[in-house]
Amino acid sequence: MSIGASLQSLFQGKRERALGVSERLMLRYSTKGDEASLAALFDLHSHKLFYFLKVLSDSTVAEDMCQRTWVKVIENRHLFKSGDNFQAWLFTIGRRTLIDEFRKNAKLEFNNEAVESFSLSELLKNAQSSVEDDVAKGIEKDVFKACIQQLPYKQKEALSLQFEGFSLAEIAAICGAEKETIKTRIRYAKDSLKTMLEKL
Repeated sequence: MSIGASLQSLFQGKRERALGVSERLMLRYSTKGDEASLAALFDLHSHKLFYFLKVLSDSTVAEDMCQRTWVKVIENRHLFKSGDNFQAWLFTIGRRTLIDEFRKNAKLEFNNEAVESFSLSELLKNAQSSVEDDVAKGIEKDVFKACIQQLPYKQKEALSLQFEGFSLAEIAAICGAEKETIKTRIRYAKDSLKTMLEKL
């Protein structure tokens, strides 16, 4: 074995170890078609994906989009590359699948100005009417979820991705927006949530 080949195998081994569990599983699935790796990925990420999609829609739509997303993972496994973050790749596919569904059903006009200029007073009015029952029962978690549901779509999307542990750069890549835009959406979302929760 040549020195170059030895070094290459040494560096390849280190690179392989540097990858996360999900990335190694996806690479194994994409190169070898190992179905056990796909099953492990599903077990690791399906609940997070479902929750993310549910925050942006409802349970029925989220379940359907989650299934479609995993079908797309299977169909497009050859597109996953070493060094990619699997969860970010998965959430990007899920997000695009959901947006396509909204557009198909004309439920979402994807317009930055409309999303960013959504009136805070309108948010509060809607939040209070849909949350009153939960407040009366003292269910704080449900109140918080209901308040999140009242946020404009893009703010809700950015905030829920941050809750999932993605960095600003990863959120920007998933959403196809600038990092500063994502910071602004998250800041507006947190300010709106704070205001809604203080009013309750």
